[in-house]
Amino acid sequence: MRRQRSDSAVLRVARRNRLLDALPDRDLHWLLAGANVSNLYHGRRLYREGGPVHSLYFPICGVISILAGTLDKGDIEVATIGNEGATGVDITLGMSRALGRTVIQVAGEGIVIGAAPFIDIMRRRPQFSLLMHRYVYAFVRQVMLAGACNRLHNAEERCARWLLMTHDRAGTDCFALTQHYLALMMGTRRARVNSALALLRRAGAIQYTYRCIEIADRKQLESFVCPCYSLIRDTYDLVRV
Repeated sequence: MRRQRSDSAVLRVARRNRLLDALPDRDLHWLLAGANVSNLYHGRRLYREGGPVHSLYFPICGVISILAGTLDKGDIEVATIGNEGATGVDITLGMSRALGRTVIQVAGEGIVIGAAPFIDIMRRRPQFSLLMHRYVYAFVRQVMLAGACNRLHNAEERCARWLLMTHDRAGTDCFALTQHYLALMMGTRRARVNSALALLRRAGAIQYTYRCIEIADRKQLESFVCPCYSLIRDTYDLVRV
């Protein structure tokens, strides 16, 4: 559901997205003309794989997943997006088709901007165009590191990385999540996810009940994570988004 707010209210909300907050006021006002604030409901599909990108979503809180896969093997998560970025940046590369199936993983809120005004400000504002291209660099590096992580690190390390990245973006210590869905996101068997979560719970890093995981001790959770978490986080800091 999209909600109309005053320009000043939309501007205040938009500043909570790190990508939008990197813009000077003049560029941000121009970009937000006609923008809406939208609830991001868990499980909602924003784009189908190869489908058109009519709008871009800049999350304020919550987490969005990009999934890719094959007909015979199903989907696996290849990237997540939170308040550091935006969906639909395929448009930045001159493409109007989504790279993967894009769904809301953790409910939240976001700024919705039409593709046409986004493209217009890309053409008119070189600083904004540079920012978006730097963000695409960070996003591609995230995908590369996540792919390497899935091959090189064990389930406990990968689970800790996934939970920390989700915690950074969700805006809350407790978020709705099933073990089945986490196994799908990590591209592994549910039994391995169950073992990883049990280990993290015994260490006091997390608590979980049916359909809910709580980050109980972030420092403890960080002690389990692989180096990929810091590499991904530092990449977004490097490009100042």
